[in-house]
Amino acid sequence: MSLSKTFVVGLMLAATASYASAAKNPAPVVSSGWVELTAPTTIALSGSATGFTYTPTAATVFVYDSGNPAGGQGTDKIETLVESLFSLPSTGTGSLKLTGFDDLSNGKSGSFNVTSSSSFDYLAVHYGGGELVFHWNTPVAANSLFTFTGLPNGISNYRAFSTISAVPEPSTYGMLLGGLALMGVVARRRARK
Repeated sequence: MSLSKTFVVGLMLAATASYASAAKNPAPVVSSGWVELTAPTTIALSGSATGFTYTPTAATVFVYDSGNPAGGQGTDKIETLVESLFSLPSTGTGSLKLTGFDDLSNGKSGSFNVTSSSSFDYLAVHYGGGELVFHWNTPVAANSLFTFTGLPNGISNYRAFSTISAVPEPSTYGMLLGGLALMGVVARRRARK
């Protein structure tokens, strides 16, 4: 079989395996009760007379104001929840990476530093009675101050996430160079014959 036919067959097998993997792992379904808001500065919450305000202002906020969302508060559960709300892949480019988390002191108003290892663009905040999930189009710097007022119940924790970009790993470059070297060897051998 010629080199070009081998390459095409290998490419088709890789595409088939990738498609089969995606079909086995469908995205989880988010339960009803979530409300999506675009660039809100004040959010009406049950039990809050003044409304919830916060900074920095996010591009999108999902609000669940009906108790604890299904699935629990584990970091992996919250990551899956955020991926579901924003239709993000669970692995690979565009998926989420946890950059910071903390348990907080149960305040209805105040501020906290989002302690994270790098910038973040998604923040899930849990308060007694609901969940708020924020998304910024431009990543927020690590250790930024998040200020809030008007929660009906105390805030209990947060999880900060960033999206994984399409930067190749060093092994990818090694495979590329190895493949190019192999093609050079094959071309050289053909030229001798």
